[in-house]
Amino acid sequence: MNLIEKLITEFDQQLHNAIQIGENIKVSRPADEIRNIVISGLGGSGIGGSITKSLVFNDLEIPIEVVKSYEIPKYVDKHTLLIASSYSGNTEETLAAVALAGVRGAKIACVTTGGKLYSIALSKGYDIAKMPQEEPCPRAYLGYSLIQQLYLLIHYQLISNNYRHQLKAAYTLINQQKESIKQMAEDIAEQLHDRLPIIYTDNNLTPLAIRFQQQINENAKQFCHVNLFPEMNHNELVGWVHPQKILQNSSVVLVNSTFNNPRVNLRMKICKEIFAKLTDTILEIDLEGNSLVEQTFYFIHLTDWVSYYMALKNDVDPYQIDVIDFLKAELAKI
Repeated sequence: MNLIEKLITEFDQQLHNAIQIGENIKVSRPADEIRNIVISGLGGSGIGGSITKSLVFNDLEIPIEVVKSYEIPKYVDKHTLLIASSYSGNTEETLAAVALAGVRGAKIACVTTGGKLYSIALSKGYDIAKMPQEEPCPRAYLGYSLIQQLYLLIHYQLISNNYRHQLKAAYTLINQQKESIKQMAEDIAEQLHDRLPIIYTDNNLTPLAIRFQQQINENAKQFCHVNLFPEMNHNELVGWVHPQKILQNSSVVLVNSTFNNPRVNLRMKICKEIFAKLTDTILEIDLEGNSLVEQTFYFIHLTDWVSYYMALKNDVDPYQIDVIDFLKAELAKI
């Protein structure tokens, strides 16, 4: 069994393990009132921060921001909770953000398997959510990083305990629907094969659309385009004219959620008629689950399988990311 196939197959077990780790995180009481949250992370670790932000957006009473660079906002101070997420613990941008936040007196919590970040957390007394160090494939361990971030917010009493129940319900959903999800993914991959996938979602699902895109990029070694409703109705929609050869060889994916804005659903329905003038492949994915948390993990699992089956159809190794490894090696020389 291919490593990526194994990791996707075991996703429900990953969720189960991550929930157990999250329940047992020990955090220290913040010395000062938390008035804003900043999540620092890149790549497979960073997308978890973006999804966390989207999940708690309507429940948090304080601002939350995700940083994917070396810098942190000027407002970061002793009233900031900075969550540093790095699978390896050696992501240089995240380490730089932690150093800056430490100087400014922020409350810092680290989500990692080890590395420099873990050593710094131990020496500085930062709170730690330690993930198991398994295969070196951060993008396949999104369940761990995302769930630890949510549990940190729960433990700091910044979001309600309802998220605990929703996470456990998400595990049950994935566990019960594994086979049907896998079959659906294979069907979707067939319709995306050798075509340009164009993914559209409601704005509240932005990070999930980006995650899907990234998995297609990294696993299937294939280009993919993403945009959002209603924003695309104010610009990109006009571009659905040229280049006709590319648009005719595209596959549009519309993501339906019970948490979509009703006006967005109407916009998607109208736009389907516009897309159909140039492409004959328009797919709709209906998200399963009673909560946004459940639907989120359903979509992650489904689209991970889609990207895996696309890799098989493209005859590429879904695990290898040689061009990124090359870039990192070149940067290390400087």
